[in-house]
Amino acid sequence: MVVKSSDWLSIQSQAAPCRGARTLLRSGAQGARRSGVACWLALAAFSTELSAQTAAVPTAAPAAPAPTGIAAAPATATPPAPAGAVPSAAPPRPSPLNPTPAEFPSTSATPSTSQLDALISRVAALRSRIAALASTMFSSKLRIEVRAEGDTVRLESMHVSLDGGVVYTAPSRAVFDQPAIVYEHAVAPGSHVVSIEVERHDARNPQFSTWQESRFVVVVPEKKLLWTRLELEDESSMAEDFEEDQQGQYQLRVKLLAEVTD
Repeated sequence: MVVKSSDWLSIQSQAAPCRGARTLLRSGAQGARRSGVACWLALAAFSTELSAQTAAVPTAAPAAPAPTGIAAAPATATPPAPAGAVPSAAPPRPSPLNPTPAEFPSTSATPSTSQLDALISRVAALRSRIAALASTMFSSKLRIEVRAEGDTVRLESMHVSLDGGVVYTAPSRAVFDQPAIVYEHAVAPGSHVVSIEVERHDARNPQFSTWQESRFVVVVPEKKLLWTRLELEDESSMAEDFEEDQQGQYQLRVKLLAEVTD
């Protein structure tokens, strides 16, 4: 509130009797009591008048906020996430290398037994024609014999291959105590690879088994016959000694004998 100069003069005039009363009190005059009463009555009247003038003064209204031209959207409260909740992971992105569902054609039906038999017959006929053609074209030949030694050894499987292709598969539990011819055909003169893959187990304890593969390079002379023999030897003692003495050994050997004949 701001006090005007006229109000200040009025306050000074109303306070004059009070100053006179304080003077009379100091001097001990008889009129001090009357002057004091007049002072308090004058101050009460002035206070009432000042309160009325203050109530009549209008109060300025608060300034309104300046318009922004864009209506503010009501605020939306986001509910808090429950305690212990795990945020959901984004779905995995598929690899571009994965084929699309329509990229490959549908699987054809399984051929019937008669169709498979016909196909096998055609393959056998084709092999016969190739062998006859090789016999006509090449005068060199290769003969392969197999012999297996071992009193307690049993053959589980055996495959003989020439240049990476299987040319003989032994029947299960076959015995080769005596040399047996497993392959004899005309071949091109030059180097060839003869390989044998054999699986064996001991008759005394079948859990002691061995797998072995050996490869040999041979040279077939032109217009000659190359005789070869694969000899398998097994002198292992694991089935007999390991369970009793807690020691044993596998002793395997594959030999290839070769000789050129006319």
